[in-house]
Amino acid sequence: MKYALPTDDGKTVGKVFGRAKNFAIYNDADSSLTIVVNTGTSAEHGAGTGSATFLADKGVGVVIASEVGPKAEAALQAGGIRIEYADEGMELAKAVSGIISQLK
Repeated sequence: MKYALPTDDGKTVGKVFGRAKNFAIYNDADSSLTIVVNTGTSAEHGAGTGSATFLADKGVGVVIASEVGPKAEAALQAGGIRIEYADEGMELAKAVSGIISQLK
């Protein structure tokens, strides 16, 4: 399973989903954590839905964020991506481990 977390600093969960500078993608198959640039940050409209499509294309199954807007939420759900919540500023590793242990 792949988990995506919005992050601006590459260390903690960011405040926003769609306009986050980057996404941290954790792959539990090999315990890898990769930071990828969010290509939708410059969109005038639809940053959240564009980010949802971007993550679906990356094979993400779960998004862990502090908040997700209604249109982004609908796009994530339409793409079969589950949404879980973590506090803004939480360390990425802590957020991922907390959600994984919750889902088991």
